[in-house]
Amino acid sequence: MFGGTKKLWLVALFSIVLIVLVNLAWWVFYDKTEAILDGQLGRRLALVANTGASRITAADIEALMSADFEAFVNIVDILEEIRLSDSLSEVFILDENYYYLATTSYESDTTYLLAPLNGRFIDSFFYSFSTAENALVTESYRTGSIYLKSAFVPLADSLGLVVAVLGVEAPVDFFESLIELKNNLYFSSLLSVLAGLIFGIIFLLVQRSLNQAEARLVLSETHSHLGRMVAVISHEIKNPLMIIRGSAERLKKFLAKENKHPEESDFIIEEVDRLNQIVTGYLSFARGTTGGILAASQSEPVKVAEFIAKMKADLEQKYADQKIEWISDNSPAGLVINSYPRVLRQILLNLLINGAEACLSAEKPLKLGLSILEQAEFIELRVLDFGPGIPKRKMKKLFEPFYTTRQQGSGLGLYLTLKIVEELRGRIDIQSEPGEKTEFIIYLPKEPNK
Repeated sequence: MFGGTKKLWLVALFSIVLIVLVNLAWWVFYDKTEAILDGQLGRRLALVANTGASRITAADIEALMSADFEAFVNIVDILEEIRLSDSLSEVFILDENYYYLATTSYESDTTYLLAPLNGRFIDSFFYSFSTAENALVTESYRTGSIYLKSAFVPLADSLGLVVAVLGVEAPVDFFESLIELKNNLYFSSLLSVLAGLIFGIIFLLVQRSLNQAEARLVLSETHSHLGRMVAVISHEIKNPLMIIRGSAERLKKFLAKENKHPEESDFIIEEVDRLNQIVTGYLSFARGTTGGILAASQSEPVKVAEFIAKMKADLEQKYADQKIEWISDNSPAGLVINSYPRVLRQILLNLLINGAEACLSAEKPLKLGLSILEQAEFIELRVLDFGPGIPKRKMKKLFEPFYTTRQQGSGLGLYLTLKIVEELRGRIDIQSEPGEKTEFIIYLPKEPNK
């Protein structure tokens, strides 16, 4: 179980790491692609701006500054040629107050709208002592799905003073492929997470099937080994049991001739038969069946009061050095049921012994309860102990073969009990309060059948 859980955690960790690494590689690739495209666009805008500025003379700028309409028309034509030659969004000329002197845009604005973003680049030409004429390229800005990037180059008059700035705006569709790539990466990331979850679920189902198959294989091998072992042990045990039983029967006949009560010999015969049934039960378990137990038993009327009294006496004799406190028995007086007394005795005695051992292991007084009730459609058997209780996480394992919470337990008692109850077409419920008590409730049909 631990190995399977550890394997699941390792696979889950591997899946998570794989998904993270794959997505990280995708986004690193995206960042590098974005940086490459941004650098290419910046160099392209700088080249276009420098080339465009070389087509505008100092005389053209002075004429434009003096509001010469003909000069204005000529410069706008030049700007439009520059824009069309490289599919730019806008080409314009600004003065030091960010007012348009000329522009290819048909908007009615007279002030450069991106001045809050790009004003420092424009100001650097007007208020710097440097006379460098190389273009300055801005960072890339994104607003929604639109990327903005500009390049500026100074325009000087005949005295060499910077009186205007030529600006070019990048085409808005330049980063469309990058935006599409980013959207695809979002989709791919989501798809990879879903694929990881699906893979995890499939692995979990496969691992669960493998664990169940492994458990069945282990159980099958255990049955095989146990079958060979029981075949030998049962032969060695049954022969002495038959000798003991034969001796007890002879003792019973001798006591009867002497007019003495053969109670002890009856007890020996009864216990030998019970031990024989237990050995038969283990043999049936090894063979994977429980039919042997019922086949060796006969259905007959059972007087509930006498049956319960005998069960209590047997248990008190087993724990002679302990005082057993029996809670009130609410079984109806005079109740008679039709069942298998030996089978019932084996079931109830096993549950009572488990309850007694639970009380002793918790260092609690032996406080037990046993009752048999008749309902409308079934017989109800109740075994109660006030031991440590059973945690919920352990309840599902109680009826698994070889699972036990007792140091000297075999782990087969409750398993065989469940198999016998199922053979009788009944069921077992457990009600437990940890630290307080545990009650086993067995429901058996009124008309038993084999």
